[in-house]
Amino acid sequence: MSARIKATGLTLDVPIFLQREREPEHEGKGWAGIFRGAAFDPPRRRLTRLLDDLNFDVQEGDRLAILGRNGAGKSTLLRVLNRVYQPTSGSLQVEGSCQALLNMSLGFNGEATVRENIFLRGVAMGLRSSFLADQVEPILDFSGLRAKVGHRLRTLSAGQKMRLGFAISTSIQHDIMLMDEWVGAGDSDFMAKAKERMQNRVGGSKIVVLASHSMGLLRDICNKGIVLEGGRLVYAGDVMGSLKFYQGLMARVRAAGDAQDEGVEDSGAGAPFGAFEEIRAEGPGRFLVRGWMVDNHGVAHEGLVLEVDGGRYPAHGFERVMRPDVMRHFGLSSDACGFLARVDIPGLSSLAEMPAGLRLLGGVDTESADAELRIAPAVRAAVGRG
Repeated sequence: MSARIKATGLTLDVPIFLQREREPEHEGKGWAGIFRGAAFDPPRRRLTRLLDDLNFDVQEGDRLAILGRNGAGKSTLLRVLNRVYQPTSGSLQVEGSCQALLNMSLGFNGEATVRENIFLRGVAMGLRSSFLADQVEPILDFSGLRAKVGHRLRTLSAGQKMRLGFAISTSIQHDIMLMDEWVGAGDSDFMAKAKERMQNRVGGSKIVVLASHSMGLLRDICNKGIVLEGGRLVYAGDVMGSLKFYQGLMARVRAAGDAQDEGVEDSGAGAPFGAFEEIRAEGPGRFLVRGWMVDNHGVAHEGLVLEVDGGRYPAHGFERVMRPDVMRHFGLSSDACGFLARVDIPGLSSLAEMPAGLRLLGGVDTESADAELRIAPAVRAAVGRG
């Protein structure tokens, strides 16, 4: 069976209910005032448009990235594609079986047992009970919840519930996979299993639609992209062009200073990521570090801390380095994301004395730097050998 998603003029309006604000002098005091307001001044119903005239076509073999600020409509669009919401106008054509990793608790009942919830969740996903009967044991094995099979769901931890939901949701391969961020849950052992299964499911799907703020993840998985802004489709093309457009959009928003005013996204930084590519000694207690760092919104920051044996040593003398290779790789709007910086570590005179477990942490500033940058093999080879 072929797979395809085609949206033509897709529009979604939903009702919201607004309470009229009353002047402070007319505001009643205590519970009596609240009840009087609820009785004599009920909320007014108003339609708001979440998606506005979207047009796109996803063919078999495509991996589509959905980009946009918080509140732009990414999750809403995924739910429309999964038939949670029906479009108000326009048309949506979805060919092929669809698997949505959006809400891991869909169909769960806290008073039912783990075994019963496998059937409840599975039926909510549209799976047959005969199929689920054969999947109970594999699901319990994958989630590591065999010992909890007769326990009520409400007695499980949040992590155990997430593992159960993930195991059920990924128990079958579908033609189309819809994801809101990359799914991961549990301890390191389960995360390794989950990552392998996710990669297999993505590879086996005819179409993948992924909404995420992680530029690296989108670049690695997707070949096409769309950018949403205020429920409208403002760009569609290949994934690199989409990433670059999104970074330019965010740069314009920051320059205008309206991110907070619109109430859709904090203008602060996203999660930083990058690489720690070189370290060398410049003298007793002084070391130079080189690499690149950017956050998920395409912003390059200058907060660097070298962590050695639990001690934090802030970088200084920060120099910006142009990295067009990184810009091209991640579809950034600027290549000013590389750095050279110096770190003073009293008591160390050479790389030979540097512990192998060092980490370089990045952030907006040195006080908040807590995101670990990937360490290049050259750094690992240099440390401890001088």
